[in-house]
Amino acid sequence: MSFYLSITVRFLDPEPSFHGRGSTDAPEWPASPLRVFQALVAAAATRWRDKLFAEYARPALQWLEAQQPAIVAPTVAAESYGYRMYVPNNSGDLMTAAWARGDTDTSMAKFRVEKDVRPTRLNGEAVHYLYPIAAADPEFEKHREILVAAARSVTHLGWGVDMVAGNAGVLDDEAVAKLEGERWHPVADGSGTPLRVPRPGTLDALVDKHKAFLNRLGPDGFKPIPPLTAFDTVGYRRATDPVGRPFAAFRISAADPDDRPPAYDTARRCRDVAAWVRHATAEVCGRGGWPFEQSIAAFIHGHDPSDSTQPLSGDRADERFMYLPLPSIERRGDKGEHVGMIRRVLVAAPPGSREQVEWVRRRLTGQELTEPGGAPRGVLGDLQTSDWVLQRYVGESRGWSTVTPVILPGHDEASPAVVARRVEMAIGEEARQLVRARAEERTRELLLAAFRHAGLADELVRRAELEWRPVGFRAGVGLVRQYHLPETLRRWPAYHVRVRFPTRVRGPLVVGAGRYRGFGLFVSDPDANR
Repeated sequence: MSFYLSITVRFLDPEPSFHGRGSTDAPEWPASPLRVFQALVAAAATRWRDKLFAEYARPALQWLEAQQPAIVAPTVAAESYGYRMYVPNNSGDLMTAAWARGDTDTSMAKFRVEKDVRPTRLNGEAVHYLYPIAAADPEFEKHREILVAAARSVTHLGWGVDMVAGNAGVLDDEAVAKLEGERWHPVADGSGTPLRVPRPGTLDALVDKHKAFLNRLGPDGFKPIPPLTAFDTVGYRRATDPVGRPFAAFRISAADPDDRPPAYDTARRCRDVAAWVRHATAEVCGRGGWPFEQSIAAFIHGHDPSDSTQPLSGDRADERFMYLPLPSIERRGDKGEHVGMIRRVLVAAPPGSREQVEWVRRRLTGQELTEPGGAPRGVLGDLQTSDWVLQRYVGESRGWSTVTPVILPGHDEASPAVVARRVEMAIGEEARQLVRARAEERTRELLLAAFRHAGLADELVRRAELEWRPVGFRAGVGLVRQYHLPETLRRWPAYHVRVRFPTRVRGPLVVGAGRYRGFGLFVSDPDANR
């Protein structure tokens, strides 16, 4: 039987929410192990001060910073939309100075600044951090009492409004199985939701940062406080999470610096942009001496290494790059979001291929996009992962909808044209209804199969809520018949799809027979989260 030190934080708000943000300033959930460790350090420093902290609490915290926990956390109630506040910005001196000059009409309202708040709404109140320990571990037993006392002194996690009650104890497997919430486990392949975790040396770095804060003002003026850098970032996954795909993101710039950046119509040029990026990737891999065991024919082009005229198939079908043009997501005031033209691209790889992605990222940056024998169509520039549009494709969301149609994996019987013809031929309303019902069921089966082929867990797929139609679900998304599909896939049925999962899923999410060429690409959809 296994045993765990369980550190629990219980949110006190009747409607629990969490305001903390991660290193990219995006809402963070679950709250990272580093955040909990910082809260424990603050609580311990308040409980045992100065020399007592160094002698009593430091050894226990140094033991804890070397451990890596699993997390049991509440599900997120809904996608967070946030709101804006106007708060004082430490400007009281400006107001009193105005009063001293006789300006009695001045008030603090003139010195308020905007502050955007985006809480994460929770379906539960308690988060459990489970640190594995050996039964009767003498090293842990030395620190057990101190860690429990420190945990019970924790009062906040996240922002000041995120008040919590902390606790700690030792649980066995049976007790852990009874905890309510989603199970998050660290993974070694770099996939999953990135969370910050402490490491040996984090405690010393926090102490040094606190000293820098206390001494920030001196005879030489203000000394900036350095950010905390002594931590690691680890991917955490739930059992229902798809295995994450490493990716390299690029912005398409103009070949001539004096020209405007190019933008390509999604419906007409998606397949072309994907082909240009694949061609550029093949060029740099051929010139740079591809150092990996996978063949260029298979990993770059998706061809069977033994027969270049045949695509990869069977268990190897997914062992290749995906070339994903990303239509822009534009905010248009009161009209909401609009799906625009292609200005970015993503090269995504199979799980566990981070080295291949990084190798290609370095060589593709600055590479020209060209049609075979044609003029340059643009230049690839590195795109930061914090880019707002990119995050709509690679971040987490429950609700997603397509910007390019999903091409179903075969079977004309699900095609709208075939269904319409069979309905017309049916005799009687009952027969027509039966044709439609069978087509609906078959389309749903094919869509679920497409999600499974893309690597999503069966439990997650079975609980997904699906909608499909020939018309897009977002403003700016074209009709399915307007898209220039790859010639080999034109005979198969295609639909725009909206999906809502029971839990948040991290992108990129791309499914269907055209997923290697940018078709079946989803973007997070706020309307699907309501």
